[in-house]
Amino acid sequence: MAKIIGQPYLYAMEGIMGKKLNGKQKGQRMIKEIWRLHQIGLGKGKIAKALGVSKNTVKKYIKQKNDGTSNTINKNTVSYHAPWSDVIDWQNVRSATNRGIQLQHYWEDHIQKALDKQICNIPYVSFWREYKRRYPDIPIDFHKIHPPGERCEVDYKGDSHGLGYINKTTGEYTSCRLFGSILCFSQLFYVRATLTERQEDLFTSIGKSYEYFGGVPHTTALDNTKPAVIKAHRYDPDLNPEFSHFCSHYGTAPLAMRPRKPKDKNLIENVLGVFWRWAGPKIRERTFFSLADLNRFLLELLDLFNNRLQRKYGLSRRQKFDSGEKDKLHVLPLSSYSYGLWRKSKPHPDCHIQIGYNFYSIPYQLRGKEVEVRISNGILEVFNNLERVACHMKDPRKSKGLYFTKKEHLPKAHLAIMETTPRSVINDAEAIGIATGIIVSNLIHNAIHPLMYLRRVQGILRLNKRYSKMALEEACQVILDLNIEMPKLRDVEDIVKNNIKNYKPQTSPVKRSPNPHLRGQKSWSSDLIN
Repeated sequence: MAKIIGQPYLYAMEGIMGKKLNGKQKGQRMIKEIWRLHQIGLGKGKIAKALGVSKNTVKKYIKQKNDGTSNTINKNTVSYHAPWSDVIDWQNVRSATNRGIQLQHYWEDHIQKALDKQICNIPYVSFWREYKRRYPDIPIDFHKIHPPGERCEVDYKGDSHGLGYINKTTGEYTSCRLFGSILCFSQLFYVRATLTERQEDLFTSIGKSYEYFGGVPHTTALDNTKPAVIKAHRYDPDLNPEFSHFCSHYGTAPLAMRPRKPKDKNLIENVLGVFWRWAGPKIRERTFFSLADLNRFLLELLDLFNNRLQRKYGLSRRQKFDSGEKDKLHVLPLSSYSYGLWRKSKPHPDCHIQIGYNFYSIPYQLRGKEVEVRISNGILEVFNNLERVACHMKDPRKSKGLYFTKKEHLPKAHLAIMETTPRSVINDAEAIGIATGIIVSNLIHNAIHPLMYLRRVQGILRLNKRYSKMALEEACQVILDLNIEMPKLRDVEDIVKNNIKNYKPQTSPVKRSPNPHLRGQKSWSSDLIN
């Protein structure tokens, strides 16, 4: 008896056929099992894998049955039947394995001792074969049907050795990653080389695949990579907000596949491998000196790959796409997606958030709550629970300390302050003097925000109570003479103090009125003294 460990069927121990196939004689049980599995709808590849034979063997016996030339089998030959197998309750064995008990453990604990008492020298491999003959583990895959334009799968290839370019300046070799995208109905394929698998490279590659297809599929399926999924879950994964924003821009629905389940997106997994086996040798034969050169060559290979005839369908991927899927895709947006960075910020009591060195207003109802900020080229967007609540244009200059305020974001009390306080302080300054009024007007009107220097103005006006209106007016006139438009409070107060210190009042001569009680110098004479 030939012992073939690891194969579920015994195919060399039974009736001998008249002819040999591949140097081995196939028994009647093997042939009947091939016919039986073929009748229940399994393909030739699945039958060959289940029985441990070659695919050509399966094809030949199926062809013999279809042609009616299967009379080479001796029908009088009785198929092999193990006499000891009738003693075993196979249903109990099956029930035990379904409960998680290992087959070998069940054999050692229950079957082997019972058989040793009746029949000796029954090896475990014979028991295993009889079990597999009754309960074969034949994988049955569900065939997925994808409507035209319904689904697109994207992924990165695990290993793509030889994909890269040489930097002309440094002579250093830079390895790249292979991105792939496929439309599931027509299997139209797109491929691109990127330096990393980070968010910017991933989103740019997906967007370029949509441009290559000429439209946007209804759904986009990808695995639980961090740029797309923050927290993986079998039923309800948490998507990255930037990826949600990306899908909303293109009008496609994101589908995060189950973790560790590559069969959920088996098309892109298989086609990436097929493409690399075909294009890898061609890529390794050439030398590239930039990422753009590498992607241009990949695009040339991609057109050849999509135009190759598929024997299974009798059409190429491109032909199948043009005839049945091209018109089913959504229209591309007018502009490509602009990648952005996300930050979290907490609003200040003045209804502004600080991003970098500048300040941006948000609705006053969100004070004290944490908001999410998306920063892209020229635009700053504020989100609360994925709802955009504010949008500002960024200053193209590298400025610092700027305030970007929208009146609708401020409460009514703040609006009243903005409208009345600047006007009132200007009136108070003009009442002191012309120079004081000019200084205060400059601080209010020339500031970035009307309330930016309000406290400074209030401090300047307060000097008239501490010193005098005249001293404050003279100090403001000195500042205007020095061409200082936006003086600080300390500068004004120093000038006021300096003027008071150097001020020397001019005293007039004392005029005395006549006093009858004073005799004066003339009352004294030498005659009287003598």
